[in-house]
Amino acid sequence: MLVFLGGGLGSSFRWLINKIIPSDTFPYSTISVNLIGCLLIGILAGYLLSHSHFKSDMYSLLVVGFCGGLTTFSAFALDNYNLIKSNDFFNTILYITLSVTGCIIMVYAGFYIIQKILN
Repeated sequence: MLVFLGGGLGSSFRWLINKIIPSDTFPYSTISVNLIGCLLIGILAGYLLSHSHFKSDMYSLLVVGFCGGLTTFSAFALDNYNLIKSNDFFNTILYITLSVTGCIIMVYAGFYIIQKILN
């Protein structure tokens, strides 16, 4: 039930971001939620794992549910399909590169931030 609730909240937050951030020529809203979601999952997982809460209700609610509902790699794949279909290879490569490297960096940043806060 907690994953369901968190997923609904994360998906609702993603919908809100999609309404606020325009994505006319580049999928800015999708990359925004992926970067935010990756930073949040780094912070939340870093905190919960450092306190032995890997299998806790909070982990299920926030990491699996909320962050899982927020991040949008299925939308990422569809965005790339549409960029390729429109022969926009520069933005396709840019989007893939920014998404993959940026999201990995944001997860590390989340872990770093929570370690600094906890120490």
